[in-house]
Amino acid sequence: MKIAAKVFIIIGMICGFWTILPLIFGGVALSQMKTQKPGVGISVCVLLFCSLLGGIFLLCTKDEDYAVKE
Repeated sequence: MKIAAKVFIIIGMICGFWTILPLIFGGVALSQMKTQKPGVGISVCVLLFCSLLGGIFLLCTKDEDYAVKE
């Protein structure tokens, strides 16, 4: 689900590039996804302003998806 969320967030950022909000919230969510699960607030902002499916997938991901694999 993490990869699907990334894909839909990037698609939402590309489609809504003329407004600044998808770029801001999508960038913040993608940068937080590198190390940890983004908070509920940023996930809801992604859902509202960037991508509906990306926000839903972001809210449904588990903490284990973001665990560091050694």
